[in-house]
Amino acid sequence: MSTRSCWIAMSALMIAGFLVMARAQAAAPKDTDALHGLKAAKAVFMIAVNNPQRVAGVLSVVKKTETGMRAQGVRPTIVVVFVGPDVAFLTKDRRGISYMDERAVAGVQKAIKKLKGMGIKLQACGVALKGMNIADDDVIPDVHVVGNGYISAIGYQAKGYSLVPVY
Repeated sequence: MSTRSCWIAMSALMIAGFLVMARAQAAAPKDTDALHGLKAAKAVFMIAVNNPQRVAGVLSVVKKTETGMRAQGVRPTIVVVFVGPDVAFLTKDRRGISYMDERAVAGVQKAIKKLKGMGIKLQACGVALKGMNIADDDVIPDVHVVGNGYISAIGYQAKGYSLVPVY
């Protein structure tokens, strides 16, 4: 095969590849049916998984939910409520966090800072904090301590927020 033929074949393959990629991007799934007619939507994520790696993954999905709704023309209002042992991942000194979980907890706290910067409210359950002997003042500043995370979730639901439980 001549050099010119090789270049033509490579160019054809590259063009075909770009067309396939463009078609895949154009066919990206949307939430059109669910979001039809909405200008705004509200959600409260209640997180209780007791695993910092999973919490970090959930926070990534919260971010994608916010940006995905915005990209589809819906203004989201989101609250994240941490209940149960997950509140231990929200402390300034990370007291009681194992060496193996340190990196994941740092990732959780970094994600929380980004979410707060996006306007997402983050809350820690005061009942869980007391149960784990964690003072309210020990919680990172990006998270607001509430009296009871379940009451907070109930209140937001009564105000029209959709509950997204993560257990």
